[in-house]
Amino acid sequence: MVAESLEFEGSGLGRNLMDTSAAPESGAPTKRRRMSRRLVAVIAVIVILIAAVGAGAYIVLTAPAARNVLVVGTTEREETLDPADAYNYMSVNFLQNTMATLLTYNQSGDGSLIPMLLTVVPTTQNGGISSDGLTYTLHLRSGATFEDGAPINASTVKYSIDRSVKALLDNAVTPPETRLSVPSFLLDPIRSAHAYLENFTNRVEDPANTTQQQVDQTWANYSTGQAQGVEVVDATTVKIHMGRPWSPMVLLLAFTSLAPVNPTVFKTDAFKPLASSISASGPYRIDTFVSGERAELVRNPRYFGAPAAMERVVIRFYSDSSALAIAMATGEIDVAYRNLNPEAYRAFSTNTANFKAQQGTSAVIRYLVFNNRTAPFNDKRVRQAFAYAVNRTSIVSTVFLDSVDPLYSLIPSGMFGHTDVFKTRYSRNIAAAQALLTQAGFSTTNKLRFTLWYTPVRYGSTEADVATLVKQALEQTGMVSVTLQSQEWLVYRQSFRLGQFSVFLLGWFPDYLDPDDYTYPFLHYASGGSASFGSWYQNDSVDTLINLQATQPIASTQRAQTLSQIQDALANDVPYLPLWQTSQQVVYKPSISGVILDQSQFFRYFTLRVS
Repeated sequence: MVAESLEFEGSGLGRNLMDTSAAPESGAPTKRRRMSRRLVAVIAVIVILIAAVGAGAYIVLTAPAARNVLVVGTTEREETLDPADAYNYMSVNFLQNTMATLLTYNQSGDGSLIPMLLTVVPTTQNGGISSDGLTYTLHLRSGATFEDGAPINASTVKYSIDRSVKALLDNAVTPPETRLSVPSFLLDPIRSAHAYLENFTNRVEDPANTTQQQVDQTWANYSTGQAQGVEVVDATTVKIHMGRPWSPMVLLLAFTSLAPVNPTVFKTDAFKPLASSISASGPYRIDTFVSGERAELVRNPRYFGAPAAMERVVIRFYSDSSALAIAMATGEIDVAYRNLNPEAYRAFSTNTANFKAQQGTSAVIRYLVFNNRTAPFNDKRVRQAFAYAVNRTSIVSTVFLDSVDPLYSLIPSGMFGHTDVFKTRYSRNIAAAQALLTQAGFSTTNKLRFTLWYTPVRYGSTEADVATLVKQALEQTGMVSVTLQSQEWLVYRQSFRLGQFSVFLLGWFPDYLDPDDYTYPFLHYASGGSASFGSWYQNDSVDTLINLQATQPIASTQRAQTLSQIQDALANDVPYLPLWQTSQQVVYKPSISGVILDQSQFFRYFTLRVS
């Protein structure tokens, strides 16, 4: 077939990966490596379909959706619909559209918070936050209910937050191989939960040292004892008592882990099964849910806010980026969101007569993780050598066609406190990498040999290409030999948490838009954060700095200085190697309006409309 050798030079479609062995960080790659026949053939099909649309031959393989129904396609996968358990993108996004949170992000896209279930955003000025930062007083709107009519009141809020904290405490006695990735770790600054975690930091090393009796006693103190974390004042007023000041707490009020749940549906001692009802309180309720296939959302008549724009939204799940692109090109879906491959997105964006393509900012970061306990990556010189050798420009231009940005810190560009610390310290320098590898005992005849792991679907279809370019950049030193291997996400996640990988690719979706969310989970050892990422990074001074920045005013000069010190330590120790910051991309039919892309990553189905 012709497609086996097709390259689409003019449009950039079918662009091949290139040998970057001689390419400097700022230079353009020059030597081509031919794409797989299957990928070229798939891209050829997509291009033909898009071209056919442009020529007026619009292809519809399925019946067009009714005017009151909108269809969204994605390659993402949900893992749970329980707010206390939801910690992957699609799970959280479903909850954002079906569960009311205490606060939410302004639809203007400026990152500001506005009330949702609360009547006002708590501040020190309005008395919502005490002067010592240890008490948050929350005032709830009246009349909000779940889809079955059950009221959302102060007791509901207490029950829901307590339930998430209980998950945090129970997780502390769970062996590492079965420990859950629950978002409740974010709640540890709350009183009693905080005291518990501070007293039992050795659970990171030996969970057996933390007993169920200790958990039960802490839970009793937290939920009903004198050290309550959440206190019901009256039917519409709740107080959250903190174990320590924590400036980002107000931002966490917009996260789904604190979304009130219906106590008759969500039990304290177990997470909700994926296929069961969640008793919605947001703009949509779930009508049909077939995991991995489709979900159908219908307008929630009991929602207290403005009605969703469409009566019904259908979300269809696709196996990969190519299937998603074909569905968009053939009219099977109205909107394609997460994750079209770069070539397909470019093709859609050039066919402006038949498609709209929109790109927005993102706070999602991608990076390499080093297991700091595994030789030779327990040697800082090796990690620093990799920081000199990696070629971000090659990844950005070759794989992503310049649709993403190189990243030089864990804190994303554009966020308060960000500094380009890796750019300042590690301009690409193969000679410097070789010198450090030599100091660590490696040479051209005694190469550092290791396996670089990646997961092939979770982050889109480009992951293998990224891994290939990382391999090429490191092997340019002549002193490193890299083997590439992959695992599916659920196995992959367990493997890195058990310390089975030495080096691997990972990504981070923000819980809340604050630098704390890019430092505490990654670098804080005493809380178990770095262990959960598989890096096992330990620097007591960094723990102290992270604790300090969390007590300082959100946008203060003092906090910026503390964050700068944390990033300096990150660049010196290199437990992680930041690579790129993603962008959000969505393609939709011209008849669709209401698409909002902002740094919160909150994709709102309820604003989408078919005209």
